[in-house]
Amino acid sequence: MNITGLIVEYNPFHNGHIYHLQKSLEKTNADASIAVMSGNFIQRGEPALFDKFSRAKAAVESGVDLVVELPSIYASQSAELFAKGSITLLNSLGCVDSICFGSEEGDVDILYLIAEILCLEPQEFKEKLSYYLAEGMLFPTARNKALFDYINSPNFSFGDNFKNIDLTEERLNDILSSSNNILGIEYIKQLISLKSDIKPFTIGRIHSEYNSEEISGNINSATAVRKKLNEIISHVEASNSSDVDSLVDAIKNSTDITNSIPETTLNMITSNIEKGFFPMYPEYFFETLIATIIRDKKNLESYFDISEGIENKIFKSALVAKDYDELLNLIKSKRYTMTRIKRCLNNILLGITKDDMETAKKINYIPYVRILAFNSKGREIIREIKKSSEIKIINKFSEVEHFMDDEEFKFLIENDIKCTDMYNTIYYKKNRSLLKGSTDYFIKPIYVR
Repeated sequence: MNITGLIVEYNPFHNGHIYHLQKSLEKTNADASIAVMSGNFIQRGEPALFDKFSRAKAAVESGVDLVVELPSIYASQSAELFAKGSITLLNSLGCVDSICFGSEEGDVDILYLIAEILCLEPQEFKEKLSYYLAEGMLFPTARNKALFDYINSPNFSFGDNFKNIDLTEERLNDILSSSNNILGIEYIKQLISLKSDIKPFTIGRIHSEYNSEEISGNINSATAVRKKLNEIISHVEASNSSDVDSLVDAIKNSTDITNSIPETTLNMITSNIEKGFFPMYPEYFFETLIATIIRDKKNLESYFDISEGIENKIFKSALVAKDYDELLNLIKSKRYTMTRIKRCLNNILLGITKDDMETAKKINYIPYVRILAFNSKGREIIREIKKSSEIKIINKFSEVEHFMDDEEFKFLIENDIKCTDMYNTIYYKKNRSLLKGSTDYFIKPIYVR
């Protein structure tokens, strides 16, 4: 079986994801697909719109064969760490032949060249980088110039395949400033670092940009879909028609929503709302986050990605911010982008420390794979995993107790449980009576017939 890996969030699964799935199978000539998906918190440092099982089920209903969970410790971090967890997991399965990711560039050879230089760091490249840094340039600018100089130098030695690449400095800068290109480069770097046999492919993104908030046509970003859904909820609440039926009707009658997502995702959204599970947004954790910041005033700098005194600004901002957006704007600075601030705050919320991430960075084999949803072909992939790897396949979560003597297993799985429990403090707000404990122990992988 030829299996291709997809690294996803499906937050929510939309028409662009269908395009990605179909083109990935076509480009890699694969028979089956396995998606590594972020769980209940996503890479931009926010809670996922709906729980991981609901999103995984909608994806399998739309054609993905098997969805497994990216360990939570990696899911809400930078491109490098997100890629570290995703690629390490796919490589640990032992049966994945390729990965296929979307990129703004669309040429995997160019992305591979950049990744190889950044991963192997030839001496001439390092010297040029040091020179530009000494000139006072910021690291991204110095790195870009050093890359361009090295690729065009007489001593360039990365094979004949790259000799004919037309890579202007402007094009290189565009590549290294685009979010999906950056992720793709990190995926390839991890494959190189692990000496993996998994072959990378890429598909050029079409229509909307990754972070676009505008709805246009039938392929739109997940950001735009989430924003539109939030607008509908706010409008229904403002019209004093906040009953569930009015909200579900408003969503079903929104052509912006129905044109952007498949029916499987629409059904997932509306059925969850009818059951009392509403879309999740980062502002819902505002009070919990403020309380945690105040409580941990003396320990804020121990959380991952918090440095250069930003902890003082976070604390002072937490004392006066009226809501989540104001908190972000009060903390924002030239050194800290909005996305990085969100990730910092998310690390505080979830208790992810610098020591935790040092442990996560050293892991080169994920000891388990958490099955979220699968179809009959997904069941075949699971059989392939059993043949090809010694990885522990988690179907029944009660089984994890047998493996807690493995320190890496325990470290990763306890973070998964913690993230689920934190997410559920808000997600189950209208359904507290349904909780029997940590839902990781009670919700089984979903088989889609």
